[in-house]
Amino acid sequence: MEDNIINIVTVLIVSVIIVTCSIGIIVASTFQQKKKKKYNEFLKILEEKNDSTFQVKDYLTKDEINKIDSEIDVDLLMKNLYETYLTLENKMNTFDDNLDEVLTGYLKDFYINKIENFKEKNFADIKDRIELVGYCITEFKKEALKFRVTINCLSYKMINNKIVSGSNLDKVQEILLLSYKKIDDKWLIESYEKIYEKKIE
Repeated sequence: MEDNIINIVTVLIVSVIIVTCSIGIIVASTFQQKKKKKYNEFLKILEEKNDSTFQVKDYLTKDEINKIDSEIDVDLLMKNLYETYLTLENKMNTFDDNLDEVLTGYLKDFYINKIENFKEKNFADIKDRIELVGYCITEFKKEALKFRVTINCLSYKMINNKIVSGSNLDKVQEILLLSYKKIDDKWLIESYEKIYEKKIE
């Protein structure tokens, strides 16, 4: 009799556990599906609105910059800012930690340590075949500015000369926001943020 009761109780407990787990799986699955649906809807909207999003005026014109500093050749300044950015990417690709003419402040120390760690671990974070899509200055002061760059490039990571993520065949488009600080009449990068990336089909 006692064995029967124990068996019944055991069956009930196991059944409750199975039902509870099943409900949990169903709820989790439903939640994931809803989350995935919302994410796909967001991506679709972003894709549809992408061009118009970045056409909204969120940059400074030459006249606006020259009102702040009339001595600046804005075209030459942006060209030099972009070349400084390219120098940084080239130094990262070649593990060159001489960043005195490129970076400043915390970012300089961070990248020097990053390059040393990459060397030790035989790791590489490559950005190659960079093509300029466009650039602009979004904020400007006499000693500091923000520079937005849109590029197409190959972007991939390697360990022991083997690609572990990204692609060395298919390009991506990236939008970068770089902050520069003027030190001894040279504009150096003090922050680097990738704000958008998509595969180019």
